[in-house]
Amino acid sequence: MRSNASYLLAVFALLGCYSIDLPPELPEPDLTKQIYVLMEGAGAFKQCEAFSAELVWEGYFEAEGFSAEDKCEPCECTPAECELPSKVTASASVCSREDAVGTLEAGASWDGSCSAAEEPIPGDAVATVTFEPSTLAPCAPVSPVPKPSMGSLRFIRACKSDPPGYAPTLSATCYPPQENGECWKGYERKFEYPMLNDTRQCSPCSCGAPSGGDCTAEVMLYQDPDCVSEVVAEYTTNHSPPVCTRATSARLAAMRSVFLFNEPGTCAPSTDSEIVSGSLERGVTHVLCCDR
Repeated sequence: MRSNASYLLAVFALLGCYSIDLPPELPEPDLTKQIYVLMEGAGAFKQCEAFSAELVWEGYFEAEGFSAEDKCEPCECTPAECELPSKVTASASVCSREDAVGTLEAGASWDGSCSAAEEPIPGDAVATVTFEPSTLAPCAPVSPVPKPSMGSLRFIRACKSDPPGYAPTLSATCYPPQENGECWKGYERKFEYPMLNDTRQCSPCSCGAPSGGDCTAEVMLYQDPDCVSEVVAEYTTNHSPPVCTRATSARLAAMRSVFLFNEPGTCAPSTDSEIVSGSLERGVTHVLCCDR
């Protein structure tokens, strides 16, 4: 018993001589500074969507194993939309445009509704009528100037949590670190995001001639300006030349048209867009303390 007592006294004596340095307890973070982070590929949560959430910052960042490509994104073209035939030529002889006696012309971007002529064409002056074919409108580049390629670089978006504590699924809840660079209680995982400034510019895109598609329309001519009394009708397509048909003795006062097939064509995009100026450079580094 005496030896045990002596041992305990020795232990207490040692404790009295030495202090145990415990790590200071991390402070609680300020909820008003809470944000949540969305990475590229985070499903439906690519946008800031927490009630009145605000975008704090976003962009591409450097990461090990991910790199950019010093080239432009591929050019793309809009579809070649079908356009209704909007012009009819009346001739005094058989299918000749040299002796035209008048035209019915609805103008560009015609929707096919009843279009009255400024001056009706007398029926006794007309032998044949020539219907212009349906056409394909030119394509336009989806982006007149394509974006530079970001290759496999990763994209990050930081959103303000509002109300505090909200974070969508598949996102991490984070705070900027303390003034001394340390993280907060419960948010000890520190991440650095070296952001990139992209000042590169690409040369413009272009589109080739339209092709394909099926733009078949029926064009109807009327002897009255309200498109009630039909005189003659013909079918036109973008794959055929103008259609000439014999006319009746009735005057031509209006025209109307409707698509039977409206299948747009395509245009080949240019493939020679390249970087013409600027560079991809490292910018500010964002540091975050996150819960996971």
